[in-house]
Amino acid sequence: MSGTEHSHFKIKADEIKPDSTLKEERGWHKMDVRWLVTGKNMDSKQTVVGRTIMPPGVKSRHAIHRHPNAEEWEYIISGVALKHVGNESFVLRAGELAFIPRNVYHGLENHSDTETLVTLWGYCGASSLEEAGYVIPEDGKD
Repeated sequence: MSGTEHSHFKIKADEIKPDSTLKEERGWHKMDVRWLVTGKNMDSKQTVVGRTIMPPGVKSRHAIHRHPNAEEWEYIISGVALKHVGNESFVLRAGELAFIPRNVYHGLENHSDTETLVTLWGYCGASSLEEAGYVIPEDGKD
């Protein structure tokens, strides 16, 4: 079987533009977030996949938040992360994955002053951030 370099089903992360609408006051601190698979760009019905790059030494982080309508997973491609899920905080390294149940508060920080953190993550049960829902503690919806 021979293959081609081009396909509607193939995504090159570096060709997707970073999301410039994500704001620090909503918890997105010094992050390059790219939405690789969504209902909008790939006609996904129940899956979102994204890639995040967090530079070292600038306190890059995704502050505590929850998704009322979706589960989430996060896989570390490179770097070292400090992951917060519920009442737990733990270190994640390249090759490790965290699972976050629906509606559980969670967050992520680059845990290194010298290494860039690169993650691949996804929502299950939603095709966009809007469908997944995004709630921060300051919203007062608890």
